Amino acid sequence: MAEIALIDTTLRDGNQSLWGALGIDTAKTLTVAPLLERVGLKAIDFTTSTHMGVAVRYKREDPWERIRLMAAATPNTPLQFMSTGFRFISWETASPEFMALAFEVLARNGIRRFCLADPMNDAQSNIACARMVKRAGGEFVIAALVFTLSPIHDDRHYAQAARALAACPEIDAIYIKDPGGLLAPRRAASLIPAIKAEIGAKPLELHSHCTIGLGELLYMDAVDYGVSALQCASGAAADGISNPPSLRVVENLRALGHTVPIDIEALREVNQFFTRIAQAEGLEVGAPQPFDAAYLRHQLPGGMIGTMRRHLAEHRLAHLEGAVIEEMARVREELGWPIVMTPFSQIILTQAVLNVTGRERYAVVPDEWQSCARVSGAICRTRSSCCAPPCPRRKWTRCTPRDLRRTTMTRNRNR
Repeated sequence: MAEIALIDTTLRDGNQSLWGALGIDTAKTLTVAPLLERVGLKAIDFTTSTHMGVAVRYKREDPWERIRLMAAATPNTPLQFMSTGFRFISWETASPEFMALAFEVLARNGIRRFCLADPMNDAQSNIACARMVKRAGGEFVIAALVFTLSPIHDDRHYAQAARALAACPEIDAIYIKDPGGLLAPRRAASLIPAIKAEIGAKPLELHSHCTIGLGELLYMDAVDYGVSALQCASGAAADGISNPPSLRVVENLRALGHTVPIDIEALREVNQFFTRIAQAEGLEVGAPQPFDAAYLRHQLPGGMIGTMRRHLAEHRLAHLEGAVIEEMARVREELGWPIVMTPFSQIILTQAVLNVTGRERYAVVPDEWQSCARVSGAICRTRSSCCAPPCPRRKWTRCTPRDLRRTTMTRNRNR
């Protein structure tokens, strides 16, 4: 039986998945801080540059102050910052100098653990960021292997990326990031051993969602294959399209004979705290989800589903949710099966909304879309982007909205 560490994701991913990133402010963060400190967590998944922007725009709060105060309140539990490629708040690609400055200021304000998740599983991008983080004073770097389902992303793809990441001395651990909750226990039985064979003694963590009911079952099996830490949300911010529920995961792991060295009573109090917040403020309460095979096509991550619903409601388009999700599956295939995570989840979603609400598909194509659009079977990149494409074919072509419409119509006729 294994000893399993716990990372709590409620303040960051749980909040974003179910509450549109708006359910938590500095006061709530500091109120729950002593409880989180008592639990004995390996880390707290705390913030991203997007969440920092939300703190300013919607809460009128200083995100740097929030980090400093929380770090002081949880001296024994590292705060985690998640970075998705060379970007910080803006969708524009940031320069290496800017990212180095961002990492330095984050470390100086109290971020000790940095999670690097490149949206194309570009190992070299993660390695470059890892070196910047360590030079900036970051204590711990964990690099992501972002899971998705496509003709491209087989076990060999992940094993190759894992080998490159594990060879970097600045990377302390690897984790499988499953933002869509797509990784089934059956696939994990081959994927996790393939990754473990490449990373040697470096720890392997797992982050998944309950979007189609797979996440919690996956966690029970993953520890048998060598995963040493699990990322969970708590209380009302767990389940649903969020992460597996911390309390239930711990209880089930212990019932199966595993050791989880945390204070279970403190964890109960954490769960109760976030449930009371949801009840008091009318926030969504996560519930177990049924399996949905259609979801395997569009793969919209839990965090983006909450954001999508908020944005559609703000523009009085909530009734189009089903049509937008269906269109996302078509757009993703036409784009060349990118991993549906930031920034590509936003790019695909934006294009799907434009296609559903416009006079014709691809009548309007955002600049960000053109940076990674697929034309005649190739990936096209005309502007700087966060990463390199995943396809083995490296043919670059300039494309226009007319090209995209023509290509789509041709492909539809040939089906």
